[in-house]
Amino acid sequence: MRIGLISDIHGNSLALEAVLTALSDEVDHIMFLGDLCGYYPFVEECVALWDENPIIGIRGNHDQTFLDCLQNRTQPSTDYQASYGSALKRTLQNLSSSSASLLQSLPLSHTLTLNEVVLTLYHGAPWDPLNGRVYPNCDDWDRFSDLPGDVILLGHTHYPLIKQHRHKLIINPGSVGQPRDRSDGACFAILDLASGMVQHRRVPFDPRPLIEDARQYDPGLTYLGEVLSR
Repeated sequence: MRIGLISDIHGNSLALEAVLTALSDEVDHIMFLGDLCGYYPFVEECVALWDENPIIGIRGNHDQTFLDCLQNRTQPSTDYQASYGSALKRTLQNLSSSSASLLQSLPLSHTLTLNEVVLTLYHGAPWDPLNGRVYPNCDDWDRFSDLPGDVILLGHTHYPLIKQHRHKLIINPGSVGQPRDRSDGACFAILDLASGMVQHRRVPFDPRPLIEDARQYDPGLTYLGEVLSR
């Protein structure tokens, strides 16, 4: 059994479509590790693609901000928009019931067993599911030793990671929507449960519509475009 691993889409439907096309004939399941929204505004398009695919997912920190705004009937704070732009605000203004339902259905973490392999899904870190960060240069892998699960799946950092620590396999598939490791294309991973082998993959997408949108709505946050054109 082969599992497609995706994370940190951030409203980038163009990258998500390219990744899902690449995965369509290669995997039995797709697992999503959080942050469907934030940074870029094409969440409705992402939800339409999600609905066409068998995806098991959890929520990320930007998804949580979205849900807090939805519940409290507020807009993202000025500090949030100053850091991340207007995409989340615009997503809330144009929200469909199907998008709201999908985001509300995402748990903070998830554990499941496939082919007798126990997988645990977190966006951040097991000890801080929304905001913890585990980078490839982490120097405290022993924190994972006594955690439940054979395979621990993480997102949030936007950096791909594969680490075998004792009896734990720790994976971050990198970011679909906003990769930050200065490599071309949307990043994802494929896990073969039978062999334990993990492959990181990349697929190209056209970032120009996202860059143009960022320049129009958030001209002061130049990194929103720059990070997609490195």
